[in-house]
Order: sequence, then C-alpha cells, then structure tokens
Amino acid sequence: MSFAHLAGHTRVLELLRRAVIRGSVPQSLLFAGPEGVGKYTAAVALAQAINCPQSTEGDACGACNTCRRIAAGTYTDVITLDRGDRASIGIEPLRDQVLLQIGYRPFEGRRRVFIIDPADDLTPQAQDALLKTLEEPPPAAILILVTAFPDSLLGTIRSRCRRVRFGALDEDDVVRVLTGPVCGLDPVDARHRALVAGGSIARALAADGKAFVDDRAAALGLLDAAADRHLPSRLKAAAAFSQVEKKRRSREAVASRLAILASLLRDLLAIDVGGPGAVANSDLVSHLEPLVPKFPADRLVAAFGAVRRAEADLARYASPKIVADLLAVTL
Repeated sequence: MSFAHLAGHTRVLELLRRAVIRGSVPQSLLFAGPEGVGKYTAAVALAQAINCPQSTEGDACGACNTCRRIAAGTYTDVITLDRGDRASIGIEPLRDQVLLQIGYRPFEGRRRVFIIDPADDLTPQAQDALLKTLEEPPPAAILILVTAFPDSLLGTIRSRCRRVRFGALDEDDVVRVLTGPVCGLDPVDARHRALVAGGSIARALAADGKAFVDDRAAALGLLDAAADRHLPSRLKAAAAFSQVEKKRRSREAVASRLAILASLLRDLLAIDVGGPGAVANSDLVSHLEPLVPKFPADRLVAAFGAVRRAEADLARYASPKIVADLLAVTL
C-alpha cells in the first residue's frame, strides 16, 4: 500500500516521501505512536517506496510485482521480525533474521529494510545485541523499530534512532478504513466503532456491538442528567456511567463512555450550527435536538473541557467512579 492510500498522518507521510525523493531516509528509525494507528503499514509503505521500480514523487505505485510481494511479506529484501508465538523477541530470532542478514547487499531491490514490530517485545539482551547495528548500520540497510511504548526501550536504543511520531487517527479516517475494501463494514457500524476507538483501527475492529450500546446509553444518560442541572439525578447517572458488567474492565469502559460523551457534545454543536446532517450519532438526532438550547456555546466549551480533564484523570489511574462523579457535577 502506497503512502497515498494510507489514512491520516499527512505530515509524517509527507516527510517520509520527501526523504525518499532526496535519498536521505535515516537508516535507523523508530516509528512510535498509539496501538493500531498504522505504524507498521507506514513502515511497509516506506519499504515499497524505497524499492518500487515504478515509484514517482517518492511514493510506490502499489501495484507492481515488487510492491505486491513486499505487502505479502515475500520480498527478499524486506524482512519483518515479530514475536510470533513466543512471549518476547530474544537474541536468537534477532540474530537469525536481522543481525546475520543485514550485512548482505540487496538481492533484488535498492535497499534492504528490516522492520521489528513490536520493538518493545525485544528482551533487554536482544536490545543490547542490536545497539552496534543501530549505531553503524550497513550502507544498504534500513532498520525500522515499531512501538506503541517507546519508553520501554533502552535509552541507548532510542538515542540511536530517528523518532517518527504517529498520532491517533481522526474519526473520519477510522471510518474510511473500516468501510474500505479490506474491512468492508457497514457505514453506520463503522461510525459507531470509530466513536469509541480513540483513533485506533485495531481498537475499532475489536469493539463489541453490545458494549457500544451500553456505553452510549450510559453517556446519553449522563448528558440528559446534566442538561436538567439536578444534582441527585447527575450523581445517579454518574453511578450508571461507572458501573459495568463483570466481564469488562471498568477503566476501559469509562474511557469508551467518555469518548462517546465527547461525540454527543460535538453533535449538539453540529445540530446547532449546521443541522442534523452533520452529526455522528445520526440515529439520536430526535433525542439530541431538545438538548441543544440547554447547552449554549459557553457551556459546551466548558463541557468539552470537563470531559478532557476526566480523560486525563482516568489516564493517570484515578478511580473511574470518582472520575464519573466529578464529571457529573462539572458538566
């Protein structure tokens, strides 16, 4: 898949494309960012752009034999190392697939590209073994370490790599991927999944339909209670907001509900400014329209701030119940 077909990360992909044009792609790269946002896909796209015989403007064609084989993992000069069925990536697989291979000249492409995903699965001993190669990679080789947890890598590993930062995807980008030919999801289902995915394709695909229904009902209940400004009702809604089924983790459920609540607040603004056609929760328009007068612009801004603070508190491991209670009285 070429850069042009990837979702989001416009600035990052443009930097990589320009580096390919100039022939100045760093030999040791660290692709860091949240889980499931396309870091590995971008690494494969970079390998294609470097080796595609029909590349133009720093991007691969995505259709030639070379591009298809790189995408399929059968191209000799592009090697991916993962943990497979192991608990971690130790020295032996690293030595066999990377360290003993990296010194060879390309067999059929311009450069040899080695992708380690996830790099945080490397054992400390394997990371130590990789240090010298990262410091002085052979001229025809490029190493790409992919991780959602860069701080778990040794500082000496991080210091030897050029970090490329990937952020979360926009909801629209998530929907575009989910409704595309690979995933093929229904647009309404895709939009619902995107609301709770936090910008992660992997999280969107793993989203459970019943969990979404429960989470949205809890978020809508808190919004309704906040609209009426009745404190006992708010606290009752907060209790429902933080209460989840035993099989779910409360922290993950509350994070999902906060994301949905933020989308409901955006929908109130969209209905007020642009009409119901612009809302994400299109099936709730009739429910949301009466709430619009109760959330004027200044209150919406404050509500968004309250949700963002709740997300930050939750990320710092505050109690989900306390987060929900505080949010209920500040919305």
